[in-house]
Amino acid sequence: MRTELKVTIVTYLILFVVGAIAMYSLDIAKEQVFNTSSNFFVKHLVTMGVSLFLMLLVKNIPFSFYERNDKWLYLAGIILLVAVFAFPPINGAHRWIHIGGFTVQPSEFAKIILILYLSIYVKKHKGKMSEFWTGMVVPMLYAIIYVGLIVLEPNLSTAMFTFLIAVVTLYYGGTKLRYFVIAVVLVIALVIIGSITGLLHSYQLGRLRYFFSGEIAPQVDIALKTLKNSGPTGVGIGNSWLKVYVPEAESDFVLAVIGEDFGFFGILLVCITYLFLSYSLMRLGSYIEDIAVRVFTWSYATVILFHVTINLGVFAGFFPVTGIPLPFISTGGSSMMALLIGFGIILSGLLNTGEGKENQNRARSSIEGESS
Repeated sequence: MRTELKVTIVTYLILFVVGAIAMYSLDIAKEQVFNTSSNFFVKHLVTMGVSLFLMLLVKNIPFSFYERNDKWLYLAGIILLVAVFAFPPINGAHRWIHIGGFTVQPSEFAKIILILYLSIYVKKHKGKMSEFWTGMVVPMLYAIIYVGLIVLEPNLSTAMFTFLIAVVTLYYGGTKLRYFVIAVVLVIALVIIGSITGLLHSYQLGRLRYFFSGEIAPQVDIALKTLKNSGPTGVGIGNSWLKVYVPEAESDFVLAVIGEDFGFFGILLVCITYLFLSYSLMRLGSYIEDIAVRVFTWSYATVILFHVTINLGVFAGFFPVTGIPLPFISTGGSSMMALLIGFGIILSGLLNTGEGKENQNRARSSIEGESS
């Protein structure tokens, strides 16, 4: 467990640094080309600081608190998802809560709340998770409420992501694999119905049309050009400028910044870092005896892996444009805060579940050793 914690913390630090360098490089390029200041670097540092503070705060809350108040946590997620409709839309979508000069995207926090709630549900019904009703129907009804609210924003990609991670969480909890065939058929049917009835918006249909027609979306095309023009090792920070023309280069297409600065090998090293992070979290979960904490840890690692896979797939043109950020590197503040809160919950489970004094001491000594 000690080694897995060390690897996890080191990979987090590496990704933080990579994100800071990418934002700094983008700031320099925008100032050189447009003579404007974007402040992505400062925003990234502030978001990172706030996220780490929230992680430490959550770490000190006993995991038993979440187990006792799981219904209230689930309700809090619903309130957050409903609250977005009280604020003016941005680009025609109700996805954000505006607080002063800041915006918060509740759907990012809802994903963490949902997998936490389902993980606790698994623990409470551990003897019945192989049953169709208890192991599939009831927990998926809880998930569909979240998914439905996210669809109404509208945010189809995040809704499908949330549905998928709920399915994976239940699988980790013991739900039979064959039940998920029904879930997949249901999702496909809903997408088809949405397309026919007009429930999908024009921009969503446009993204799907680009994908299924084999054409490359304009933003993907310009993003790939940054990699093609940079070579295997990139052109270096301060020597690149094409990335400033990539839409959402600071968030959804941040790989264009990394690719232009550090080339194919830079992107490859980032992907390897994510693999180490996901693998170390999975290994960490395998040591945990508490079912809820173990399932949550595995689900959390899968969330990160899915984020990376989808973001990389969009960048490469394999997936339609979705708006899924790259964890800990993109400037998406809500995503970073939610994911580090999730890691804080894992640490809370490791240190406060009472599984055994030996494991607790090992986890504490590892964390203290990394912070000293």
